[in-house]
Amino acid sequence: MEKEESREPHDPAGDRRRVDDLEARLKVARAAAPKPVEDRATGSGMSHRQTGVAYRVLVDMIAGLLVGGFLGYWLGRWLGWAPYALIGGLIVGFAAGVNNAWRAIRVFSEDAAKGGDRLP
Repeated sequence: MEKEESREPHDPAGDRRRVDDLEARLKVARAAAPKPVEDRATGSGMSHRQTGVAYRVLVDMIAGLLVGGFLGYWLGRWLGWAPYALIGGLIVGFAAGVNNAWRAIRVFSEDAAKGGDRLP
C-alpha cells in the first residue's frame, strides 16, 4: 500500500507573518520582564574604579620588584657586591611597591568614604 502525501504549496508570506508575530510577542515579553538588579551579595559588586585600583596595586608591586631587582643587579655587577646588592635592591623595590600601593589604596578609600564610588 502506497502512502500518499498531501503537500500544501509553500507560503513564504505566511512564514514571514509568523516570524513577525513571534518577534512582536518577544518584544512585549522583554519589555514586561524586570531587569535584574546587581546586588553586592549576589553579583561581583566591583565597580570599574575598584578594579582599576586593584590592577594599579598589582602593577605597583611588580614594577617595584623589577626596578629594585634591576638596580640591585646593576649595582652588584658594577661595584662587585654580587648577591648582596641584588637582595638589597629587591627589598628596596618591594618597599617602594608597597608604599605606592598603600598610597593608591588610601586615596581610593578616602574617596569611597566621601561617597565618590557608589555602585549604580
